[in-house]
Amino acid sequence: MLIEELFSRGIMKMGSASDGSGRLVGTFNPEFVRGLANERAAEMKTFRWLVGTWAYENSVPATSSSPAYVDAGSNRFTLCEKESWICAGPEGSEKRHLTFDPFSRQWIYVLLDGAYGILRSPGWTGDRIVFTGMMTMIGVTCEWRMSWTRKVDDHFGFVNEEKVSGDSWAYIDEWTFSRQSR
Repeated sequence: MLIEELFSRGIMKMGSASDGSGRLVGTFNPEFVRGLANERAAEMKTFRWLVGTWAYENSVPATSSSPAYVDAGSNRFTLCEKESWICAGPEGSEKRHLTFDPFSRQWIYVLLDGAYGILRSPGWTGDRIVFTGMMTMIGVTCEWRMSWTRKVDDHFGFVNEEKVSGDSWAYIDEWTFSRQSR
């Protein structure tokens, strides 16, 4: 059970309520959380290259009910929330998108607009990071895999796939990005 796990791992302990009432409540264990902010900051540096404005192309293959097409546009990524998140979107409407959770030691990719879900990754292997999780896009829910490849500082891309059965993944689409500005 969640609360039992948090206490047994030493993440939480009993402590005084912050309202000064004298009640004992579950609080973060200072010995456990010490250093987690530094760990997050160090991991966030591995994605700092993403900050800037990027031109993208999204190539979608033909299906039995739709033709192949390529969409194009641009997206802006910024450091936000005291540099603990990478936000994405047009200036003034950026949304939290990507962070490192030092408690689970996982990368978290959040979808909050049209597609909804939380994808997770254990981290980079060379120039590749793979996120997986359940997501819902315009009413369709699937298990999703997003595999990023950083080609060089000014080019990256990712391939989206959905789980179809057992351990099989089906190709959805591919996104390629080229830096426009930092």
